[in-house]
Amino acid sequence: MLDQANRTFICSVVFIDLVGYSKKPVTEQIRLKTSLTNNLSEAIKDIPVNDRIILDTGDGAAISFLGDPEDALFVTLSLREKMISEGMTATMVEASGEDSVRMGINLGPVKLVKDINGHPNIIGDGINVAQRIMSFARPGQIVVSRSYYDVVSNLASEYAKLFTYEGSRTDKHVREHEIYVVGHHEGALQKAKDGMKDRASSTSPNARKSRTGTQPAGSSTVTLTIPSFVHDKKKLTMVAGGLAALVVVLGVLVATKKSSPPPLGSAEPAKVAAAGAAPAEPAKPDTRAESRVLEPAPATSLIPAPAPAAQPPAAEPKPEKAAPAKTEPKAEPAKADGAPKAEPAKPALPPATLVFAVQPWGEIYVNGKARGVTPPMKSLKLDPGKYKVEIRNTTFPPHTENFDLKARDEVTVRHKFQ
Repeated sequence: MLDQANRTFICSVVFIDLVGYSKKPVTEQIRLKTSLTNNLSEAIKDIPVNDRIILDTGDGAAISFLGDPEDALFVTLSLREKMISEGMTATMVEASGEDSVRMGINLGPVKLVKDINGHPNIIGDGINVAQRIMSFARPGQIVVSRSYYDVVSNLASEYAKLFTYEGSRTDKHVREHEIYVVGHHEGALQKAKDGMKDRASSTSPNARKSRTGTQPAGSSTVTLTIPSFVHDKKKLTMVAGGLAALVVVLGVLVATKKSSPPPLGSAEPAKVAAAGAAPAEPAKPDTRAESRVLEPAPATSLIPAPAPAAQPPAAEPKPEKAAPAKTEPKAEPAKADGAPKAEPAKPALPPATLVFAVQPWGEIYVNGKARGVTPPMKSLKLDPGKYKVEIRNTTFPPHTENFDLKARDEVTVRHKFQ
């Protein structure tokens, strides 16, 4: 992780706040902080260490996810589920505000740096906006920014059902934020869990299983990778047996395939020896040519046959077969008479391409409709026509350009927010 210092990433940032933490006695603060640490360690145990950076903010935590954006959603949903299971229902938590947390999620740019102890740290607009988004949440609530909603809501239909538009809010720096509240949807939580398990199984599942029974809660922030073949000898033997069975089946199929074509080859000499230049012969060699390529035995039986002598007369019917094709132009005058009716159906014009070179990042709107975030989006194909392209960044004023695109045009949109 340290070798990536001073690099800028577009990642998901979760900001967690313990409600009323500073007003409680020290013993209560220790209890709340220990509970948050244990629950958070359990929630992030399946996320690779190199895909996350955790900062202790005193009355909460800030987590930057450098990998999949749905990791942030899974962690926050898991924390809220654990909080509800330990205490009360979601309605009671929001009403009382006791022993609860509020969370904010943002997708934006952060820069990796080293702190005073030489450990990785994150700074930038991504974490700043996450903290301000969190400040708009009520106890027990999860609030996300517009940039995070645009990305995650399009990943799965279950995720889209989670979000409810809450409106626009203004922070203390007179900056507006569009926020969405994350609701309660069992399908979304289950899908996030399944996705997390799938990604975790491809990294170090065996090390994680062996570690859960020996380490205390809260110590799962380090993942040891052990080669899977050390623990999966039985699976290897099963795979080897399956491959051996597959080889046997393929051998049987090849043997049966070689034994079945000879009757076709044996029928060929009889038809060739039947001689006469039959007019049906030119069509038959086309189908037999495929078997001759596969089986060399039938090919040797064709050598003594006087097939070349019979082929010249067979070439005479070919012009007769081509004659019907000459009758097709007779229908052309009729088509010419109806040609004006077919003119309105014009072929579709090739699309034009917009190539984006935006720094550090921006949300792309075409004629007022959101089309994605660049980066990672590099280009966008549009039909020929006039378009108004607007590039938004939550930190700077939007940038707008108008384009009159023609077929096959490739236009580069360059802008640097500063």
